[in-house]
Amino acid sequence: MFVGRKNELEFLQEKYESKKAEFITIYGRRRIGKTELLREFVKDKKHIFYSGHEINNNMQLKRISRSVIDHFRVNIYSKSFEGWESMFTYIGENLSGKEKTIIVFDEFPYMVASNNSIPSVMQFAWDHILSKKNIMIIICGSSMSFMKKEVLSEKNPLYGRMTGLLKMTEMDFESSKAFYSRSPVDEQIAYYSVFSGVPYYLSLIDNSLSFKENIIRNILRNGSILFNEVEFLLKQELREVGVYNTIITAVALGRTKQNEIVQLTGIEKTKLSYYLNSLMDLGIVRKEFPSTVKTKDMPKSRNGLYQLDNGFFRFYYRFVYPYLSELSDGNIEIIYEDVIEKQLSSFIGYEFERIAINHMRQMNIENSLPIRCIKIGRWWKKDRKIDIVAYDSQNRYIFGECKWRNEKVGTKVLRELQEKSMDIKKSIGRYYILYSKSGFTEELINMSKVDKGIILVCM
Repeated sequence: MFVGRKNELEFLQEKYESKKAEFITIYGRRRIGKTELLREFVKDKKHIFYSGHEINNNMQLKRISRSVIDHFRVNIYSKSFEGWESMFTYIGENLSGKEKTIIVFDEFPYMVASNNSIPSVMQFAWDHILSKKNIMIIICGSSMSFMKKEVLSEKNPLYGRMTGLLKMTEMDFESSKAFYSRSPVDEQIAYYSVFSGVPYYLSLIDNSLSFKENIIRNILRNGSILFNEVEFLLKQELREVGVYNTIITAVALGRTKQNEIVQLTGIEKTKLSYYLNSLMDLGIVRKEFPSTVKTKDMPKSRNGLYQLDNGFFRFYYRFVYPYLSELSDGNIEIIYEDVIEKQLSSFIGYEFERIAINHMRQMNIENSLPIRCIKIGRWWKKDRKIDIVAYDSQNRYIFGECKWRNEKVGTKVLRELQEKSMDIKKSIGRYYILYSKSGFTEELINMSKVDKGIILVCM
């Protein structure tokens, strides 16, 4: 079952329908759904789909030769090309017809690992032959470090040839709901908070099992698919895994400022910046600023906080990594009931804020908000925090609060939000939006019917 990725499919279809040759690069972390997206895109089109393997160059060339020759059905003297140059020449000579031919090189880093001259050969073929043909070449890779340092860097021969670049990230909550559509909405949000928006992780959810059973079966049990997922991903992308584990643990424990991470880990500040940048490149960590900080002011702002940018990583480093020995020994029920279950509500509450912010962004796109927001995000200043602060070009603001709790939200929460909103003095117009897990009191509902500046959103 293919789920979501509407924007990505529209991007690829637009490139496919163009009147010129296209050279697209797609990259993103493993398990993010790149291969599934490409297979969905090419399924009804003329295409060659080749996935690179961790094999030597000779075997790699033989395998791709069979795919190319079988597609064009034009015989050559042998069953394999003599080299990559002859293969690309053969492709160029046999492209014909009005329908664009798509050639996908999935797991491209494996191909280059077996022969590092492939990008140069591909560049020559593109410049002299393929760019003049009705073709769409797509190279795709899971190794984020390789794709950024090799394919996307200026020193790479393919740099400047690409006509499109697509970085695949996690799915949003709305797109992911098809994986657990039979669950109640509060449980859907819980699943999304733990498994994040990674399609492969979400596909592991068994809707016939309870939430607890799915967590134990897929994450907590030694030998389960996701028990060693984080370690495997870090080892694939990074060298000093121990150092990165230490940094991620510090962030997971709430050390969100650079000096706090330095104090807890003992890593020098100059070196820490390098490690944090690597984690941000991988989409594991993000640096977040109050929504009122302008982009041009971010480099000199001291208000930036480092956060884990992935729900599964947050869950793993909060509930799995500190208890690996106990979980490996089979002490699963106690860890779940005495540790995870007691802290689960606060854990989901943080992710609920992110879901609410994304929901607001969608409302903004659909012009369903009272103002056209140019920025939507969290806000904080010293010990003051507002879950959502959004504003337009005329300094009109929307202030938001998100409550993940088993009681209805009333006027007290609204009054507290209104009081906190006064910290932002440049606002010339104020609206308030409240998100609630359990709905709202009748008094607050009646107030919102009279005052159109109050927006209530429940599940």
